[in-house]
Amino acid sequence: MPDKPDIKIFVSHRIDIDSELIDNPLYVPVRCGAVFDSENPMEIIGDDTGGNISELRMSFCEFTVQYWAWKNVEADYYGLCHYRRYLSFSEKQFKTDEYNMVYTPVLTPGEKRRFGLLDPMHMSAEIGQYDLVISEYAEVSKIPTPRGKMSTVREMWDAYDGEFFEKKVIDWMFQLIDKTSPAYSQSAREYFSGAKHRGFNCYVMRRELFDRLCQFQFPIMFEIRHKLNTDGYTQTMLRTPAFVGEMLYGIFVYHVTTKEHWRVRERQLVFFRDTERIHGTGDLAKRRLWYETDRILRIIVDPIFPKGTQRREKLKNIFYTWTPAKQRGVAKIKK
Repeated sequence: MPDKPDIKIFVSHRIDIDSELIDNPLYVPVRCGAVFDSENPMEIIGDDTGGNISELRMSFCEFTVQYWAWKNVEADYYGLCHYRRYLSFSEKQFKTDEYNMVYTPVLTPGEKRRFGLLDPMHMSAEIGQYDLVISEYAEVSKIPTPRGKMSTVREMWDAYDGEFFEKKVIDWMFQLIDKTSPAYSQSAREYFSGAKHRGFNCYVMRRELFDRLCQFQFPIMFEIRHKLNTDGYTQTMLRTPAFVGEMLYGIFVYHVTTKEHWRVRERQLVFFRDTERIHGTGDLAKRRLWYETDRILRIIVDPIFPKGTQRREKLKNIFYTWTPAKQRGVAKIKK
């Protein structure tokens, strides 16, 4: 490994949202599902060149960006994050929510600095000391599900049967792990019987580990997609392969951190509620006001419409009829 490793952290951006970008050469913003985007208002690269699965954006989500990076880019370290989720590289510890994420209303220049996202020298120096930089795990017992609080990772995922996916998909996944990647079979069962959830697919890891992760995830995700009958699926359930990819990510991290000897660094995961480009102080003030309104509404709505449930998705669809720009963006992705 060179003294100054080549680090590329790929940021999966939605094509229907003009999001803030991070002015840091370590971050590589990529349009997710770029094959459906002919405008490219952000003027950034897409996941639709070379070897790619850009057309699977509605079922693979950010994994189309990961696949594109795997097939088309050379680096010493590969990372993945989302337009709304970033690993914090600050030396401070921040208050977290039930998912063990730092919840932040707006992605502003000040927030970028606060979480250490604009300091490539510091980030490079830290990342180069480790083989794997990952987000902290979340305690399953604190995570809300459509069926209440659960005790194990398996129970947590099972609680989303009929909401995120059909429960039988988890059994398919275990069968495919046994068939295609038996070295991970024991770890898969141990992780799913445990109480520590590793999710959200945000990481930075050495090339060797990244290649292994992709070789583990994608054959199983492709096979799951092939086996599915999606008639009657909601938009959320169409993402079944992506949810399986998140499960496989958790299994992979559990395996390499408990069965192997790698240098591992945990970092807090930050969730930015609003990442659209900011147009002046007036715009920012309106967004902060909306955040406070949204926070109060969530306190009222969450007990009645639990996160991840179909009735919550229906409520969101009704809400988005009030925001035509968002609806146009969703239609654009569905092309």
